[in-house]
Amino acid sequence: FEHHGYPAHVEDLRHHACLRLRRSNGAIAPWSFVDGNETIEAIVSGPLIAHDYPTLLGAAMQGVGLAQTPRPIAEGPIAQGKLKPVLEGLSATTPGVFLYHPGKRQVLPKLRAFIDHLKSAS
Repeated sequence: FEHHGYPAHVEDLRHHACLRLRRSNGAIAPWSFVDGNETIEAIVSGPLIAHDYPTLLGAAMQGVGLAQTPRPIAEGPIAQGKLKPVLEGLSATTPGVFLYHPGKRQVLPKLRAFIDHLKSAS
């Protein structure tokens, strides 16, 4: 924020180091925002691409760059003053239940049963 200011608009992100998420299919996820009824996808750039949100969050807390993460993941560090939310009025919301797990090939039977249960309930 010292060098490029506090981003007020999505366009301001091009002046910031943005931490990016690589999806399981190998694609780099764009940052998504909602402005009224309009969805905006921003292609951002920065020094780090990670496969998971905890890595992005940790890098953001170390000052590597800005990260776009689900709010529940960032609430603790925000409350502790370790992170500052930006572009809150444009936050994208995604309905549904999300389960984050290591994604290893051999998932414990209990976790597999839970995942299958969640999938069947949706």
